[in-house]
Amino acid sequence: MNISEKIVSDICKNSFLSFWSFPNPIRTDDNKELTDILIVNDPYVIIISVKAINIKHSGNREVDIQRWQNKAIEKSYKQIYGAERAILNFHKDILTFDKKYSIKFPDPDKMKVYRIGISFGRREDFPLPFGNQGKGFIHFFDQQSFPILLKELDTITDFVDYLDAKEKFFNSGKNAYFKSEEDLLAIYLHRGRKFPENIDETMIQENIWEKLIQRDEFCDRKIQEKESYIWDGIIEVFFRDMSQEQLLLTNDFYEVEQALRAMSKESRFNRMSLSKIFLDFIGYYEDIIYYKKPEVESRIVQSKSGVVYVFLLDKHRENNREIRSNKLKLRCFAAKNMFKEDKKIVRIATEQYIKGGGYSFDLYYMYLPEWSEEAIKFFDQMQKDLSYFTNPNINKKHFEEYPK
Repeated sequence: MNISEKIVSDICKNSFLSFWSFPNPIRTDDNKELTDILIVNDPYVIIISVKAINIKHSGNREVDIQRWQNKAIEKSYKQIYGAERAILNFHKDILTFDKKYSIKFPDPDKMKVYRIGISFGRREDFPLPFGNQGKGFIHFFDQQSFPILLKELDTITDFVDYLDAKEKFFNSGKNAYFKSEEDLLAIYLHRGRKFPENIDETMIQENIWEKLIQRDEFCDRKIQEKESYIWDGIIEVFFRDMSQEQLLLTNDFYEVEQALRAMSKESRFNRMSLSKIFLDFIGYYEDIIYYKKPEVESRIVQSKSGVVYVFLLDKHRENNREIRSNKLKLRCFAAKNMFKEDKKIVRIATEQYIKGGGYSFDLYYMYLPEWSEEAIKFFDQMQKDLSYFTNPNINKKHFEEYPK
């Protein structure tokens, strides 16, 4: 891995976790590198080609542009399209760069592929082409725009939503002239995370990104977003423990992985609301000296993503994890019985917040696409017998992305 590939790989790992970010994967049919970086988070597959090309000034700008595009752009086209073809044809035979593990891909009929080229060494006066080159839309970014994009769109959902919106806009025949990708991003964010639909052609003002990030509402959103990284922290705790095989109470890595995938697909805005609800639930905002939570408390949260979360809070005590785990599982069946249309349930248990005190987490995942009449009857009775959510206190919370 060269320096430019490592820079991009590190950025991707920070945004998408190393568990789903694969540098220099290997194809087994010819034992060659598939692409520079591969991101896989079902159903998303992001193929990234990184090229570091510096062209010496020849005195002829057009000649320099053509030489640079041949080495930086055309080679990325070939690498990306070739990698996509290999994934679709040999997806069971692609390994991590150390050849220790086979990469798991989504089913080909459900797979959503994104193609990205990243160019290091591009001169400012060199055009950076993008679009459909006959085999699917390819996005091209440079060493300046890519870090900005992934700093602002630092969840898999926010990032692919931007790529989808950009593809839809330009594939519809519309056009926008812009100097930098971050200026295009500014238009997307300013218009409520979408591009204008009632125009065929537009000229985007230069340096509009710098103006956007200085606006009060943008700065206020950044302050408001800080708590959303609590959600990222929970994901990181479980990801670390799973990677180091230090999970307690479960050896089902698939179940934990599926829960982490669901949690990681929450957008930054969803993570903000989920984090605030979770912090409120564990008593983070309360004066612990005077505020006492019940012996056991639980809460159901229905995310805008369609995932149902069940939080369970218990007191600090020894030898309680297995008991707490069983309580959580039963409440999840009750939650499914209340939200019959929702298929995914993620369960998180922890202790009441005590400043400076320790904590532990339990995490479980349920996927129940069908919920029979027999199940409804059985769990209706279970809810009554155990008094789980029989008289719920329903509280709807509204959050603004840009606080007023």
